[in-house]
Amino acid sequence: MRSIAFVSEKGGVAKTSSVLNVSAVLGGQGSRVLVVDTDPQGNASFVLLKGEKPRRPTLFDVLVEGDGADEAIIASHFKGVDVLPADHTLADAAVVLAGEIGRERRLCSALEGVADRYDYVLVDTAPTRSLLTTNVLTTVEELIVPFNPGIFGVLGLGQLQDDVAQVRKFLGNTRLRIAGVVVTLAERNNVCRDLEDQLRAAFGELVYETKIPRSIKIEEAHARHESVITYAPGTSGATAYKALTAEIINGRAKNRIVDPSGNPSSDRAA
Repeated sequence: MRSIAFVSEKGGVAKTSSVLNVSAVLGGQGSRVLVVDTDPQGNASFVLLKGEKPRRPTLFDVLVEGDGADEAIIASHFKGVDVLPADHTLADAAVVLAGEIGRERRLCSALEGVADRYDYVLVDTAPTRSLLTTNVLTTVEELIVPFNPGIFGVLGLGQLQDDVAQVRKFLGNTRLRIAGVVVTLAERNNVCRDLEDQLRAAFGELVYETKIPRSIKIEEAHARHESVITYAPGTSGATAYKALTAEIINGRAKNRIVDPSGNPSSDRAA
């Protein structure tokens, strides 16, 4: 089982779109996939459940009330994809858990009994540094960073490197690594090209070859509670997400981690 979170401290970089479409590709290929929605906005849950409000228990109940993850997991209408859904109540979880013992490991503990049922666990995250994000970082082994070319994206990537190093050092998840950076919302202009060149120069093989284009078809698909893979399979967005998923499956950056200094290195040196 591979556990992968799509993480960025910058909003609007296609985290949820990436989780949805990568899960659709994996499920369509016969993999068993669990999507864990840790964003209180619940956008991934909204699409996967065809706009229906999640029934209780949700992720909030799992983290705060101690309900079993198996009770909260629901089969989505994407082939091969289940979801552990979120709703607005999840926003209160960090406050409720603030004084609790083991608050950083609630998600990890909750998934221990169900993760092995799946080939992939994909986690959608909110664009904030919070206790929920820390729970994600203590749970998963791989992070994929959607990167919309821009100076604020670069700053956010640097902060994430520091967070990974801290979690590896102080919270014991020594297997946590940044598995890859994917350029999203890509456009054909000089600004995007220059910033992408700088990103590749700085992070090298950590940056996936595939770029996800800005595409209205992706937005239309989600508005209709579908993936772009099923809604518009012949479009550039669908083609790109299929290519990205192939790179993820191949694990082309699997030997790359972030060491306590925040620099990319090899797992063999850890």
